Amino acid sequence: MTSHSVKTLLPPDKAGSLPRAAMILRSIARGSRKGSLLTEIIARESLPRTTVVRTLAALIELGWVSKDDASGRFNLGKELAALGYSAIARNALEKVAESELRLLADKLGQVVYLSVRAGLDIVCVGRYESKSQIQIGRGDPGLRGPFGMTQSCLGIMAHMPEKEVYDIVETNMSRYHRVEGFDETGFRRSVKEAMQNGYGTFDNITLDRTTSGIGIAIIDPDGLPVAAIGTTFLTGWLTEAQRQSCIQQIQATACTIEGLLFNL
Repeated sequence: MTSHSVKTLLPPDKAGSLPRAAMILRSIARGSRKGSLLTEIIARESLPRTTVVRTLAALIELGWVSKDDASGRFNLGKELAALGYSAIARNALEKVAESELRLLADKLGQVVYLSVRAGLDIVCVGRYESKSQIQIGRGDPGLRGPFGMTQSCLGIMAHMPEKEVYDIVETNMSRYHRVEGFDETGFRRSVKEAMQNGYGTFDNITLDRTTSGIGIAIIDPDGLPVAAIGTTFLTGWLTEAQRQSCIQQIQATACTIEGLLFNL
């Protein structure tokens, strides 16, 4: 598609077709994996119906959004997925981290994840499986959710200013409560402990309450978190000594990645 045709589809008015398109793409990304109904997108973004319909039509023509005619649901399109995979493949973080995280997964005998923050969301950009027959965890590359709801989020929060953390928590709280089995009291305790400990632990506060997790941030030279390494295991699977060993191994891997990434 030429740049001229893109401009025709997305006229650059100040209020902006492009910002609106970005809002709608994020809305679909935050919705169900089955896709989002038109009414759901309108409700989430508080945009006029005609604006959403017009923008969706443009995004479908670009291949960035697809529509299931049977269900009427919209989802992210293959062309957008291709752009995303290209971005990940060219990202220095994922390139540097991949071999180290594969080694870590084998050492731990657990699935290991690499995640990055995207505003009020967390995005999984890498999943590395061990040789173990038991693989705990549901995250896959591209999975997106509210920032705060994984052990990796807590690992990142552990290195953020306290006010910023709690501002995000309050903003996202209604989204957290949409997660099955969410325990607000346990969650707030985990956030507080993460900021005290410098790493995140996630124990029995969502879903089936049988899993726990550990999240360790990857830090830039200014002390700011750029990503996080996370792992999930069955609650009670590790003794306290094994859990501490797991934390130390993830921390060591994070330090190695930091050295490679920032030439430390």
